[in-house]
Amino acid sequence: MNFMKKHKLATFIIVIYIAVVIVSYFVYKLFSDTNGMPLYGDRLEGIELVEITKDQKTALVGALKESNDVVSVSEPHVSGRTYNVVITFGDVATDANAKKLADVVTQSLSKEQNDYYDVQVFLNKKYNCTLEATGVVDEDGVFTSDVKIKFKEDLSKDKEVLGYGISTAKEKEYNAKLDTSITTDGDFVVYGYTKDKVGESTCSIKVVRKASNDKGVEETTINSAVTQSFPMIGYKRKGSSSYVWTKDR
Repeated sequence: MNFMKKHKLATFIIVIYIAVVIVSYFVYKLFSDTNGMPLYGDRLEGIELVEITKDQKTALVGALKESNDVVSVSEPHVSGRTYNVVITFGDVATDANAKKLADVVTQSLSKEQNDYYDVQVFLNKKYNCTLEATGVVDEDGVFTSDVKIKFKEDLSKDKEVLGYGISTAKEKEYNAKLDTSITTDGDFVVYGYTKDKVGESTCSIKVVRKASNDKGVEETTINSAVTQSFPMIGYKRKGSSSYVWTKDR
């Protein structure tokens, strides 16, 4: 007691420190993500009885790749009680045909597995046939400088692309050109051609070039894409037989 009376400040600091340590410990335990329990608590109870096997995943990938619309399928994986499948389609695939493949995922699972797992299907598309035109434009959107036209992506590095080319001709020309330039005045339509295992695609972009003494407004890039509805996500709750579709969240 005499020590505490003689060292009031030191004693006060020690008491406060001990109190802070104790309170911090209880706060940590209270707000800890797992609170000493497994990450998913008891939500995964019984999962060993309905495990989605490696063979099932491999068979699903093979079944999905049989579709003429599919370019690639990522390895399906389970996260908690959600089964995730990612499918990539080619340019010519339609929204409706893409969504149909979600049923292939459902059919690859047993009734017990469908009742246990939520299923999430990610539908992506490789928009290979997309052209971009870049140059200086005026207030009317007319190019007043040379215009460079190129594929948006470097298709030479894409192993899924079997052929590509750029031309002012409507006939398919797989000349392996990734870009071209408009250096004279006039109205031009430039076509892009690509092909992959899914099929052949054609895209086009219109360019109007007119020489001007003005500097123009600014350098601008226009895009040939009309609609890009992908990616889409389908979500099926456990025990349900249908998917709810949405754009990328």
